[in-house]
Amino acid sequence: MTYPSQPGYPTPQYGGQSPQPQQQNNLWLIGGAVLTVLIVIMTVILLVVQRTHNSDDAGGGGEPNTTAEEGGDSTGDDGGSDGGDDGGDDGGGSGAAELNSEACDAFDFGTFEEAYGPLDPDQTSRTESSTNGLGSLSCSFYNEEVTGVNLRITDYETVEDVVYWVESDADYYNAENGYEFSEWTEMGDAGSFYTDSTDGTKTLNLHVALGSLEITVYTTLWEGEGIDEAAATAALEDFVAQSAELFVDYT
Repeated sequence: MTYPSQPGYPTPQYGGQSPQPQQQNNLWLIGGAVLTVLIVIMTVILLVVQRTHNSDDAGGGGEPNTTAEEGGDSTGDDGGSDGGDDGGDDGGGSGAAELNSEACDAFDFGTFEEAYGPLDPDQTSRTESSTNGLGSLSCSFYNEEVTGVNLRITDYETVEDVVYWVESDADYYNAENGYEFSEWTEMGDAGSFYTDSTDGTKTLNLHVALGSLEITVYTTLWEGEGIDEAAATAALEDFVAQSAELFVDYT
């Protein structure tokens, strides 16, 4: 008994299989998937390109700031170098110096050595400090017998503060308290010179208000050393005069 073929599906020739509509659907699905993948890849590429472009723009904007900072540093270094060269080459107070321990080497020791003999570098000492942004410097210069001059320089807020302390010397370092006292008016805003003698030694003190700087310089002379008092006093005065030139920015 024979049965008719199903409608819509013709009998294949030579025994071939009937076409499968499901294969066409699979092809559409595969094509759609490939297209989706391509869209995702293109989107990622566009995002990467955009981010790279934004990064380049940001880097270009930062370059002027870097240049400005380098220019500021270069200017500051040149200024400091000029000041240091002037003080180091000429010595003895030519050019402005900072209130730090390096300034102890900027003094000229000609007048000192006239009174005390050759300076002994091994006996020289220095310290620096700062309080509330105001500097302080101490230098000690000695000969081979460890006799010499002690210099202390302190910066104050105002000239009036320094003048007050210098002028108050008269109340303490007077004849009643065993000192020989006199005003020192060679330079500065106020000055005092006082001495005292005890047990074979004599100490000479020079205290000067120089702008916002308080300058104290003193020496102790021993009997039998042969150091002339007038020459030692001249050395003290010379250190004050050099300080006025070295630290002109403070005065």
